Amino acid sequence: MDEALPSAVRLSLDQALDQWPQWRPPPAARPEALRGLDGGRSNRSVLVGDGQHHWVVRIDGFRSERMGLSRDAEWRALGNAAAAGLAPLPVYRNPTLGVTVCRYVETAAGAVDSLAALALLLRSIQALPAIKFRLDPLHRAQRYLEVLGERELPTALTRACAALAPAPPVLCHNDLLRDNRVATAGGLMALDWEYAAMGDPLFELAVIVEGDGLTEDEAQALHQAWLGAPPTESAEQQLALQRCIYRELTTLWERAMQVLKSA
Repeated sequence: MDEALPSAVRLSLDQALDQWPQWRPPPAARPEALRGLDGGRSNRSVLVGDGQHHWVVRIDGFRSERMGLSRDAEWRALGNAAAAGLAPLPVYRNPTLGVTVCRYVETAAGAVDSLAALALLLRSIQALPAIKFRLDPLHRAQRYLEVLGERELPTALTRACAALAPAPPVLCHNDLLRDNRVATAGGLMALDWEYAAMGDPLFELAVIVEGDGLTEDEAQALHQAWLGAPPTESAEQQLALQRCIYRELTTLWERAMQVLKSA
C-alpha cells in the first residue's frame, strides 16, 4: 500500500491485521493492506486481502459516544443485516483499537440502484430484529451541541420534533446515502451501519431524500414505492418535518465534526 496513513491509523490497522486468527471466519493468512477507500468523512477505511478474499478495515476517527453513537448497537444491527443478506459479513471488531472489519462487497455488473430496489432495501431493514438503541433527534442534537460547547437547540428542530406524530420505532440505518449502498446480484446492500438505531422510518426516507438530493418527483416516487401506495397528505407532511429535522441535525453534525477534527 503506497499511500501514507497517519501513524495512529497505521498502528491500529497493523494491530487489527496481526489479530487475523481471531477474525470469524479467519483469513488463510495475515491480510495485507492494499489501498485506502473513499467514503466516510469521519473514519478511515482500508481494503485488505489475503490473496483469496478481501475485507474492509474501518478505523474510527473519533470517540463514537461523543456523537451519540453506539458501536455495540452497530455490531448487533450489522450482524442481523448480514444474516439477512442486507449487509457485508462482519468478521472482527476491537473497541479498544476502534476497528471494525467486514467482508468487501463489490458492485455487480448490471446491478441497479433504483428507487424500487431502494424501497425494498428500506422495508427489509425495517423488518430486522429490534436493537436496544434508539435515535432521539433532540438527544442527538444535544450531543452535537456538547461538542460545540453550546446549549441552545435550533428552533426549527424543536418545532419540527414537537409536530411529529408518534410512530412505532423500527430498525433504521439512518445514513443510507448512495455511498453507503452497493448494488449486488442479489439486490442492494447497505454499508456503514454506525448510525443504526431504532427510530421513525420516515426519518430514514428523509435522510435519502435530502442526502442524495432527490427531486420532489423522485422523493414522492420513493415514498410511494416504500409505502406500496400513494402517500396521504398527512404522510407527506410528516416526511417534510423529518426532512427539516435531518437538515438541522446535519448542520450541527458538520460543525461538530469540524471541532473534533481540529482537536
